[in-house]
Amino acid sequence: MILHLSNRLLKSLTPNRLINKLLLSLLFFFSVQALSNSFKFAKYAGDFLSIGVGARALGMGGAFTSVANDITAGYWNPAGLTELSSAQLILMHDERFAGIVNYDYLGFAPKPADFFSFAFSIIRIGVEDIPYTNDAFFDTNGNGIFDPNIDRLDPDRISFVSSADWIFITSFARNIKEKFSLGGNIKFIYRKIEKNSGIGIGFDLGLKYKLQNFSIGAVIKDVTSTLIAWNTGRNEIVVPSLTLGISREFEILWGKFTPSLDLITRFEGRNKTALVGTNFISFDFNAGFEYSFKDKISVRSGFTENKEFTLGAGLKINRLDIDYSFAKFDSELGNTHRVSLKFSIN
Repeated sequence: MILHLSNRLLKSLTPNRLINKLLLSLLFFFSVQALSNSFKFAKYAGDFLSIGVGARALGMGGAFTSVANDITAGYWNPAGLTELSSAQLILMHDERFAGIVNYDYLGFAPKPADFFSFAFSIIRIGVEDIPYTNDAFFDTNGNGIFDPNIDRLDPDRISFVSSADWIFITSFARNIKEKFSLGGNIKFIYRKIEKNSGIGIGFDLGLKYKLQNFSIGAVIKDVTSTLIAWNTGRNEIVVPSLTLGISREFEILWGKFTPSLDLITRFEGRNKTALVGTNFISFDFNAGFEYSFKDKISVRSGFTENKEFTLGAGLKINRLDIDYSFAKFDSELGNTHRVSLKFSIN
């Protein structure tokens, strides 16, 4: 049913209708985020959705919105899926903060059809052995509130719990013109910590335009706002965000050099953490580059919105791409290593 509706939607997007739909989407986008600010929800609920996938893209600092041209486009910019020339399968493992957080990603895209492309992605973020201290402190005042100046914890009464976030993404894309493509995502989210769980569904919209050696990309994530409803009665909302990206390919020393820049706009009042921000809107950026020697060996580097420096490298052996990236965090958080394996299938 979803495939049938998606196919009808993609076929209906003629250039004239496309412009109208994009204008309506942008109008709806700003209306939704304005409404979301009139309700009280947990802020920054979507942080776990913005970690990124693929060691190649992460080695470039996540500046991949305009570059996205492989299976990971299903996450970064679904419009880029039209550039696949074969089916692809990718696996990634990421140990963040010196192994405290385990982050895994699986993606598959069948060979693109003549009029549309599809991809399916699964992301899991897990943290084990989280100390649970609600029942472990001596309540000196008997008020049920932990007072660090008076109360103390009983180590024998501390229990340990785990948390897991699951994200299931179905992506589709279509070439509207020879150099212009449009794509979208449907995301199902399941979150669980101890005995509590939450579910949500969200939608992304992306486009990509190629002009000679330039590539321009744009993505609206959580375009209708993504509500995550917990069984505790608490709700979290992921408000829309807009990312604009630009990149250019240069032929240098028997290879390709691709610098890339993403500008990220959010509407969560990140005035204290963003590069530029107010109580309503904030701006950040990701920047990076990739140099690929004869499409066999690649080196990468970048700088992320979280002020991380990243490094990466890649090796292509026949139909197998092996990619690695490294991110340096604050010394107290440790470093992050990511490895991904990408298989191209006839």
